[in-house]
Amino acid sequence: MKIRHAIALIAITLTATGASAMNDWNQIFDGTTLDGWSKHGGGATFEVIEEVIIGANGPGHNTFLCTEKAYADFELEFDVMLAEGLNSGVQIRSQTREENKDGEPIEVIYGPQVEIDGSSGMAGYIYGERVGGWMTADADRVKHEAFVKGEWNQYRVKAHGPRIQTWINGKQIADLYHPEKYNDHKKGFIGLQVHSSPAAPGTQKVAWKNIRIREIDTEGYVSLFNGKNLDGWTPKVKGFELGENPGDIFRVEDSVIKVRYDKFDNFGDRFGHLFCNKPFSKYIFRMEYRFVGQQAPGGPGWAYRNSGIMAHGQAPETMGKDQDFPNSIEVQLLGADEGKVRTTANLCTPGTQFVQDGAVIKTHCVNSKSQSYAGDQWVQIEILVDGSKEIAHFINGDEVMRYQQPQLDNGQLIEGGSISLQAESHSCEFRNIEIKDLSQQ
Repeated sequence: MKIRHAIALIAITLTATGASAMNDWNQIFDGTTLDGWSKHGGGATFEVIEEVIIGANGPGHNTFLCTEKAYADFELEFDVMLAEGLNSGVQIRSQTREENKDGEPIEVIYGPQVEIDGSSGMAGYIYGERVGGWMTADADRVKHEAFVKGEWNQYRVKAHGPRIQTWINGKQIADLYHPEKYNDHKKGFIGLQVHSSPAAPGTQKVAWKNIRIREIDTEGYVSLFNGKNLDGWTPKVKGFELGENPGDIFRVEDSVIKVRYDKFDNFGDRFGHLFCNKPFSKYIFRMEYRFVGQQAPGGPGWAYRNSGIMAHGQAPETMGKDQDFPNSIEVQLLGADEGKVRTTANLCTPGTQFVQDGAVIKTHCVNSKSQSYAGDQWVQIEILVDGSKEIAHFINGDEVMRYQQPQLDNGQLIEGGSISLQAESHSCEFRNIEIKDLSQQ
């Protein structure tokens, strides 16, 4: 079940009108006309032939067929076929402005562009059209053959906050995190490019079809992390007082919260939790996480590529100095080794229990039905929490676990509590940390 459907269900229990993280797919090209689109820039032409948009080269500089609607966060899919020797791209979150060329004003388009190129091996990477050139770093632009010349190629583009991901024919190409550029391009049109060409007008063409989009809901979400420091968060590390952060176990670098044990010779049972300073009861919590590097020497075997989000947790000031974990509902985050099966967004229950299929479950950890995620890839997790009624876990938009009546070991239902991020000896990172408070809905 997709999170948008699950949220619609939980909204009924909250007597709300519904809060969906992802809307339904919408066709933004009707297959017959260019309604909803307008041309900007140079002198290329666009027409619709047999449910396909055909762009043909013309005089002047780069030309774009742009949506009249601006989009912020979304998933975009389209099919594209490119003529031999022609370069193209699709603008996202872009705008227009006037520049001067040879004493004459010209209209230009600027913003992030998803590259379409059948010759260079750079298709799918992100270029900054008139905003500084390549946004994908040189080291990350690895030549590939995912784009097939002379055939239809299926693109998928996901833009969510500062993160832009692309896929071509099912193969992931780019995973760009660029908060600086995002600050200037949070919203804008989508534009289909016909690149300028010295060839005779109308002789080089690019074609698009099956263009559809679904917008990611940003309404009501607030960021819990400012990208600069740990303001709004308080660390609690086993063996230390609340607020102490020995060895900078929790630190902020490159707009990311990082967990590191590199200032210690060994782990030394320094289990840590970074607490959000505000408790919550009914909400959607979402963020991205990944595991990197090695486990700290002396870390327990079960903690390899292991972290978690502690929901409905006890207040941090009530934790004992030598307490390992807060009593909480732990959404367990796990990373896999290549080729190995290891689910993530599992459920663990330090000091708690829950109900599933009508039965009280006292098992400490229960696996989800997620896929396995190896390496250092970023994974999006969402948690849908309806107080003491129901909790659901989602990975990359897909529901992987659902259960009811979160409670303490003594059977007392948990209506709300703290949220914390876990440090359990393996280096990991968190970013794009957001919450949508549903308590008033």
